[in-house]
Amino acid sequence: MSHRRRLAPIFLLASAGIGPAAWGPALLAAPPKAASKVTASKATAPKVVADSEGVLQKARAAYVNLAGKGFNRCRFVATPDWAAMLAEQAKTNPEGYRAALDLFAKVRFDVLVGPQGDAQVSHNTVDSPNPQTTAGLNQVYSGMEQTLTGFFQTWAPFMVNTPFPPAGTPARVEDTGSHYLVDWEETGDVKVHLQMDRTFTITEMKVKSPAFDSTIRPSFEHQPGGLVLAGYDAEYLSTASSLRLKVQIRNQAIQDLPLPVALDLSVWMGEGARQQILMTFSGMTLEKK
Repeated sequence: MSHRRRLAPIFLLASAGIGPAAWGPALLAAPPKAASKVTASKATAPKVVADSEGVLQKARAAYVNLAGKGFNRCRFVATPDWAAMLAEQAKTNPEGYRAALDLFAKVRFDVLVGPQGDAQVSHNTVDSPNPQTTAGLNQVYSGMEQTLTGFFQTWAPFMVNTPFPPAGTPARVEDTGSHYLVDWEETGDVKVHLQMDRTFTITEMKVKSPAFDSTIRPSFEHQPGGLVLAGYDAEYLSTASSLRLKVQIRNQAIQDLPLPVALDLSVWMGEGARQQILMTFSGMTLEKK
């Protein structure tokens, strides 16, 4: 799976509107600031690494690689924290807030994450009192489905397999002294650039394609089995719109494999206000190979 296919769904769900605005008023906050750059005085001219595949082989081994540890698929129920997301509405429209909570409490999202980390989301259909409410529920269904599938599109390359190019792919690796820089190309005129420290922890990944440009700054937990994705800041830019994301992940060992059990996701569309989505994953069952 190419990096373009991994990242494009997140941008598309955001540009289409992922739905939280329909669940309650947006929460105002400043967009996350980009990570500070190394000052020019401390920068060193990068040197091309002769044994690039040797570096990449060590980098691949540094990550948890769930597929290599037997992951096949998992199932769980995703439950948004409606009370938290509608907190402002509770202050201004308590009656509407209680009615919304009663309605949303009946909605159930079942998620199946497959061998490659791709998520399939299904839901029940809740009876609604009028067409306007039905339209709002349809937006919630669509927004949650796109949010979950988009999250797992980003989660999969860091957790299920490897975020690095497959062995044998032409790649340029440079050593700056404190970091490695890795560049390669994928089909569809997609260019990938990533930066990682001396422990092979990725600090930034950039994907440039004809459809959009993206930057992801992941954070990881150092666990005995390898690096585990703990969150990321991301920016997506197309000719039509822009998006910023900040995602925090709570992981838990399920049959000795680290899997996400809670998300705190904040979205900024353009210069707009922050929209926050909180959810937990419960009743998780894991199937190994």
